[in-house]
Amino acid sequence: MNDEAAPDDIPALDEVFFQTPGRLSRALPYALLAAGRRTCAPREMPIAHRFNQHTLIFTLSGKGVLDVNGLSSFLHEGTIAWLDSSMLYSHRCDPRHSHWSYLWLGFIGYGLDTLFDNLGVIANPVFDMTNPRGPRALFAEILDEVKGNAFLADSRCFALLAQLISSLVSERADGGDIGDAVQRLQRVMQVVRADLTHPWTVRELATAANLSQAQLFRRFRQRMGTTPVDWLRHERINAAKPLLVVSDEQVGRIAARCGYPDPFHFARDFKKLVGVTPSEFRRQGRSVRPRES
Repeated sequence: MNDEAAPDDIPALDEVFFQTPGRLSRALPYALLAAGRRTCAPREMPIAHRFNQHTLIFTLSGKGVLDVNGLSSFLHEGTIAWLDSSMLYSHRCDPRHSHWSYLWLGFIGYGLDTLFDNLGVIANPVFDMTNPRGPRALFAEILDEVKGNAFLADSRCFALLAQLISSLVSERADGGDIGDAVQRLQRVMQVVRADLTHPWTVRELATAANLSQAQLFRRFRQRMGTTPVDWLRHERINAAKPLLVVSDEQVGRIAARCGYPDPFHFARDFKKLVGVTPSEFRRQGRSVRPRES
């Protein structure tokens, strides 16, 4: 037993706050369902509730043990554990420690299963955060929002949860295969954005990433959810948008500057992705710009 405190000196705590997603949450990628704070002792039974949701656990102090599919992981101060509670799991206070105190969040959302797989969470569910202060503050803010049950809690929780998930992606991407994959794609993006007028081919993009064309397609699908060609099309259209609004340059010249030598091809892609023609987008954009005094 750790001698920092006797079990009886640590007050037990188990707070749970539920949130029912409202109509607004249907338009958001993630929805928080519940949040809580718990402090437990080694004598307490493991928790193994089965829900069809994802759960994040931030350890405040003490030490916990997480078992997922027969794999045990230790949770210490500053770590975040991510588990899919539809799987066979359990978590408890480490029997050799005086207590385990943690915050937790239960949530659902679009693309979480894919992200869960791509980050290798099943094999490595614990994120040892480089700077745990930021994630701890996000957990605390989310808990406060759920406890307060404010009218805009859905949207605020989504914004905070998105930040939290982004920090986990960044943490896991800093090392190993994930980091290498991200760096290769970032290299492609930097090269393309530096010269959108170039008629990029998939072979050239693969060369920039130092990958085969098949590997490039697979990496883009895994990390970006799209193909290299579709990503390039969106990059060119996004680059054209501010030029249409802030300049008086002819649409055809803007198209050429963004990699479309054929203005008709540009107009077709623009309407397909944006929903309006380049000329209509220009009119709409200028109608909402503040007038100069």
